[in-house]
Amino acid sequence: PSPPQYGLVFDAGSTHTSLYTYQWRANKENGTGIVSQVEACSVSGPGISSYADDPAGAGASLKPCLDRAMKIIPAEQQRETPTYLGATAGMRLLREENSSKAEQVLAEVSKAIGEYPVDFRGARILTGSEEGSFGWITVNYLLETLVKFSFAEKWEHPQDTEVLGALDLGGASTQITFQPGVPVEDRNTSVFFRLYGTNYSLYSHSYLCYGQSQALKMLLAALHQASSSTQIKHPCYPQGYQENITVAELYDSPCVHAPSSASPGPVLTVTGTGDPAACAMAVRRLFNFTCGAQGPCGFNGVYQPPVRGQFFAFSGFYHSLHFLNLTGGQSLSLVNATIMQICNSSWKQVQELFPMASRTQLRDACTASSYILTLLLKGYKFNITTWPSIHFIQQVANVDVGWTLGYMLNLTNMIPSEPPTAVTELPRSIWIAATLLLAIMLILIFCLLKAMCCHRNSLGYEQL
Repeated sequence: PSPPQYGLVFDAGSTHTSLYTYQWRANKENGTGIVSQVEACSVSGPGISSYADDPAGAGASLKPCLDRAMKIIPAEQQRETPTYLGATAGMRLLREENSSKAEQVLAEVSKAIGEYPVDFRGARILTGSEEGSFGWITVNYLLETLVKFSFAEKWEHPQDTEVLGALDLGGASTQITFQPGVPVEDRNTSVFFRLYGTNYSLYSHSYLCYGQSQALKMLLAALHQASSSTQIKHPCYPQGYQENITVAELYDSPCVHAPSSASPGPVLTVTGTGDPAACAMAVRRLFNFTCGAQGPCGFNGVYQPPVRGQFFAFSGFYHSLHFLNLTGGQSLSLVNATIMQICNSSWKQVQELFPMASRTQLRDACTASSYILTLLLKGYKFNITTWPSIHFIQQVANVDVGWTLGYMLNLTNMIPSEPPTAVTELPRSIWIAATLLLAIMLILIFCLLKAMCCHRNSLGYEQL
């Protein structure tokens, strides 16, 4: 068999960057389940968008993970290894704020990756629709809903198999992608794929600034603007928790707009009050749930058909609810009760409940889970009936679920537009017999040519 081929994809998110190393067998027709994840390397430090004033630092931060990848991939295969960097909502925000700084960051990360002996195919900022769509491809590719190898030893589109929807929550944006039961009315949210000979018409939308980190920042800014002093009462923080933050730190993102009267210097004191009802109300105010005349919507007036089918919720959805042990298919009533309990707990109680957790995790446990519940139920319009269709997952078949695998599959053309042909391997005995037959034929041809040559020579002597 041929040696495995490798592919590298950097997921340059808003809060951190990861490098995924994938491999697949080159001697097989590529299909579902063949691509496997070798390693996920977490880049130390913040996301590359945080290096706006130090672009070279963004490039340097990637090198330890690239060094690790070079130890995994055999030296003779490194130059054939397709390598990509995809940046998501953090860089989309930086580009809105300062496009030249965003370009400098991309140039520096490209320069750093270009120093390695790989087939580097570029660094770019993904659109929200691409991020959602590639996440959908990853989920359905791994779950064999697009294509699978049949008992007839050929790649086939599975019959009577429903594709799954994808729910992604990053630091700066959130995406929803699914196959609706009705035609998509807004072409801005319509995505079309032809994969393995089958057409897929999808609904996909990305909400910038509604990723978990930015949403929690918007919430704190709203609480600051509602208070008339430097003292902020935070109903989602545990009672007894207190921290200081400057106005400049609070309003350092395009997602939060500082009031004209705000001076960047003052220090704000944030005190937790642990009030679940007030917390839920404050979180709901981040959204506009009125749909207007254009028909069904998600939130902020964005068209969305009713959710349909099963969904995989990953990234921030999984991590925040897994912290509270709520990713095992619990009922909505139990999820609500658990979130209410954590939001009622004091700072001392949450420290005792989760002694190994970081200060930030403990502070944000109530806020993040309340935000996720509001986003899913009020924003994406899931309800008590459709809640069991959401499956909170981190991996499928030992592969992290996210947009990176779908991105690589698409860009390396490993997902063809037509059905792949079946690959059948000949038994070893047939290969041996064929080789022997070829050798015998070559010997016979050699003997025949030699005999002809001798015959011609003898004729020549007779003529003389």
